Amino acid sequence: MKRRTLLKASLQLGVTGMLFPGIAISAYPTKAFLAKQIPDALREAFGTTDIGESSKIEIEAPHIASDANMVPVRIKSGFENTESISLVVTGNESPFTAYFRIYEAQSFVSTRIRMADTSDLLVIVKADGVLHTNKRPVRVGRNGCGES
Repeated sequence: MKRRTLLKASLQLGVTGMLFPGIAISAYPTKAFLAKQIPDALREAFGTTDIGESSKIEIEAPHIASDANMVPVRIKSGFENTESISLVVTGNESPFTAYFRIYEAQSFVSTRIRMADTSDLLVIVKADGVLHTNKRPVRVGRNGCGES
């Protein structure tokens, strides 16, 4: 009996997502990825540019990235009730680089990003409805030699 209920609910959710995709992905900040300026991207993603700095956000990224197409990044949020983690690369043409919605006890993200040039990596964490940020400079090497 419970299996039937689960299958029926899954099917209904899938059909809803196919018929009304705007409802299924409405929280995804699509326009933020298209913005060319950081303030515009932040307004599109969060509705504000008012963000406080915090040392509770740990950023693991290389000081010198040998391959600009695959820069490994690991972010850990020290905030309880983390809702989302976003990455902004100040030197990219479209600076809003990644958006991760966080569920329950998960408070970290590990990914690879592309960086167009040497620049700051800004991490924005939304926790309890409040935005926090921390940044780290990353040099992009040329030809894998660490020259910029």
